Amino acid sequence: MNHQKVMTSYLLAFIEGLKTAGIKKVVISPGSRSTPLSLLLHRDQDITCFIDVDERSAAFFALGLIKATDEPVAIVCTSGTAAANYYPAICEAEATNLPLVVLTTDRPPELRQVGAPQAMDQQQLYASHVKRFVEMTVPEASDELLRYSHWQGLTNSLHAQQAPKGPVHVNFPLREPLLPDLAMKAPKYTSSTIVPSQRNVDISLLRPLLGKKGLIIVGEQHDIKEAQHYLALAEWLNWPIVGDPLTNLATSQSSTHYLKQSDLIFSETTLQPEVILRFGRLPVTKNVLLYLKRVHAPTILVESAFSWQDQLQTTNYFIEATITEFLRSIQQATFTKVADSWITAWQQEQELATKVLAAQPLLKEFNESAATVALVNQLHDSQLFVANSNAIRFVDRLTATNPNRVTIHGNRGVNGIDGLLSTTAGIAANQAQPTFLLIGDLALFHDMNGLQMMKQYQLPITIVLLNNNGGGIFSFLSQQTLAPEDFTPLFGTPLDMDFQHVAKLYGAQYHQPTSLKDFEALIIAAQQQPRFQLIEVRGTQKEPVDLWETICQEYQLALGDTHG
Repeated sequence: MNHQKVMTSYLLAFIEGLKTAGIKKVVISPGSRSTPLSLLLHRDQDITCFIDVDERSAAFFALGLIKATDEPVAIVCTSGTAAANYYPAICEAEATNLPLVVLTTDRPPELRQVGAPQAMDQQQLYASHVKRFVEMTVPEASDELLRYSHWQGLTNSLHAQQAPKGPVHVNFPLREPLLPDLAMKAPKYTSSTIVPSQRNVDISLLRPLLGKKGLIIVGEQHDIKEAQHYLALAEWLNWPIVGDPLTNLATSQSSTHYLKQSDLIFSETTLQPEVILRFGRLPVTKNVLLYLKRVHAPTILVESAFSWQDQLQTTNYFIEATITEFLRSIQQATFTKVADSWITAWQQEQELATKVLAAQPLLKEFNESAATVALVNQLHDSQLFVANSNAIRFVDRLTATNPNRVTIHGNRGVNGIDGLLSTTAGIAANQAQPTFLLIGDLALFHDMNGLQMMKQYQLPITIVLLNNNGGGIFSFLSQQTLAPEDFTPLFGTPLDMDFQHVAKLYGAQYHQPTSLKDFEALIIAAQQQPRFQLIEVRGTQKEPVDLWETICQEYQLALGDTHG
């Protein structure tokens, strides 16, 4: 066979392996060296391809696809700095256990480290942030190498999906000419069947703890079905349960055991659990973390795969299980439940926090905080991506439960502000539900290329922009004590951007409501007739700080009154 046929058959074998392992979607960033792989994937009728010219945006778009489907996704790029632009999303995929299959193309060995253009060292490019790195051989005419290529496509994709899930990196050295033979058909291979493990969880050591005063802490992102399992566990044990917005505990169904205002409650509570049951990483909520640092109780950590997510290093029992497996074992166990007085005490503190929030005049005016509350209250059967910094904290601290099946997403692995629009676009590309994005002005500016994907694929996403002209999160932190000449340029970082022009550039409708009533009407309309639009809410960096300080003070006083 000539070079063209050898290269084509080699890459087709790899693609067949990808498909066998469940790869259905690929995000391609066009380039020269990646031509044969991109073309063959684009022509494959079993693969849905998305095209994103910006590699950083493309990788985050792929994360959104994974979040929406819980299926692996591959990304393809050319050689050189193109591959380096994947790095932020790979770090996020590692931290949040997303099965991302990274396919980079490269110069062949004879063109490396000799000054050839667009060549750099791509060996182990992503270091420890990927579960596995494979350097493919240069395509050759060999049945053995065809089997090898197919096997690498299969096993690397499966490895990305094996618990703990995460990204893998496969690097392809390819020689010119780069155009494949598009008339060739993929070879046939014996299909592989993967049988998932069925675990029975042994909780015999935990049985003495199950009837004690317990507290459940849930971290990381979970879908609505998983959230319902956690709430069922809390009700079965008669324990209170805590989790940040991304757990979807607040938006899956009503539950009297869920503590929504945990940041407020745990800043003051004197209630002491006798056992703590944790799932995955700790929530974003600061006061929950501080509470766990000062409470000394036996701690159980349950993870679907041992990744030892215990930053406090206080775990006494590690259990490898999914929430489904753990709940089934608990429901089969025999034990005496804790008295109702335990959950009642927590419910009283939740009711008090709810009353304090409901009495805030600022939440009835039109500002960033009130808009966030109104947004969450108005949503039903929708999905909401919440950006980092202030946005996620507003949702965590200020909003009430909304059992109207609203799925909340976010990128809380390494908490960056990059790639948030692109991730939202990936989520929206896979779901028929109305999609909303709550984001600050700095984060939007940081990923404006994500708007191009929304425009390109006509994704009807409603962007709610909280514009306080800079880094409002720092007004909550110790940096706010600095002199203005230091704080403003280094942390306040005003952009002074006209976002109406941004919306026009990318073909989005633009709105700047001036009242809470007008804002709510826009959110209701967006669910009835989804469209690509940007709703700008103007605010100040100081206003949310003053509101939160007032809420904390009033809650402290109200709690003191109830305790006499």
